[in-house]
Amino acid sequence: MQSPRSRQRTEPPASLGEIFTLVRQGMRTRGEIARATGLAPSTVSLRIEALIQAGLLEERSGEAATGGRRARELQVRARAGVVAAATLGSTHLRVVLADLSAAVLHDAEAPVDVSVGPEAVVEEVWRRIADGLAATGLEPDALRGLALGVPAPVDSRAGTIAPSVQLPGWDQVRVYELLGAHTDALLLVENDANLLAVAEAALAGPAVEHLLAVKVGSRIGSGIISAGVLHQGASGAAGEISHTPTGGKSAIPCSCGTDDCLESVASGSAVAARLRAAGRDVPGTAALLELALVGDPQVVAELREAGRRVGEVLAEVVNFLNPHAVAFGGVLSTSAPFVAAVRGVLFQRCLPIVSAVLDVREGRGGPSAEALGGVRLILERILTADAVDKLVAERRSAKTA
Repeated sequence: MQSPRSRQRTEPPASLGEIFTLVRQGMRTRGEIARATGLAPSTVSLRIEALIQAGLLEERSGEAATGGRRARELQVRARAGVVAAATLGSTHLRVVLADLSAAVLHDAEAPVDVSVGPEAVVEEVWRRIADGLAATGLEPDALRGLALGVPAPVDSRAGTIAPSVQLPGWDQVRVYELLGAHTDALLLVENDANLLAVAEAALAGPAVEHLLAVKVGSRIGSGIISAGVLHQGASGAAGEISHTPTGGKSAIPCSCGTDDCLESVASGSAVAARLRAAGRDVPGTAALLELALVGDPQVVAELREAGRRVGEVLAEVVNFLNPHAVAFGGVLSTSAPFVAAVRGVLFQRCLPIVSAVLDVREGRGGPSAEALGGVRLILERILTADAVDKLVAERRSAKTA
């Protein structure tokens, strides 16, 4: 991936929004922007001043060049607004607030019962966001965008959530309408594994253009980054490996209707259910990991078997996608036996030309990874060149009204 300074030249007229995008991508001086766009320095200065007056950019003294004056550096005015990302799990809710530079201002987790229904859960999401805004000294109208991550496929055509065991009663619910009752900010609802993929790709750096993120917890999901772009598919279900048939036996029921699907065989919920059937006291994935950490041989064996099943399904996907990395998130991503078993199968079954560039590892985003992906995705939506042009025009109109 090219650095901002080596990207292809942006052709004139280079709107205010396009110049703002160049600054977001790393261009720091008016001279760099003039060279990249071919615009006269005076024209660039006029457009930079318009963005500064609109409150979107700021200019500060940078490091002095050797023997020269201290350079002036442009950057996004981070406190020009705030975005929120909330992610739902089976039993918990995480809310992250970030400024326009993606710097985290607030990160909190709270228990939630998704079975109470979408209306009540959305009310709780908004209450936690409002608490976060208050804790950071911000008013609700500072919110520019909100991303909600859910543990289910999101139908991008209708803006609804597909049937999921993890979200009972949410099937075909129009979540955008529920969220829109609380805010006029731009809204985004996305599958949590897709948000994980966005976060892990950003953390991996520009050298990793192709990445497969796999969330392994009470359920299994994956998201695909190819050529630096999140791929959602025709209806938003790209990367749904969890309902692929396996050679194992289901330990839990699944709504997909596929016999012995991966989620019902190898997810954290399935492994815990299999151990309970064997007489062990393992209420869920958290207890599963605690037993694995102390080296319980039966638990470790079950996690290795689950890892092998996941690896078998992933091998076909990895051979097809040829990614630079497979990054794991979710509770089971911290289980060394599980990840090692997946890695072993992948390097055994993938083509040499594929495995030669492949890195298989625990993700780098930690428990906030999906929310951080939500922050990045909603920022990309609210800070497009067209959106910035519109915002500047609205602020100019407001001043002259």
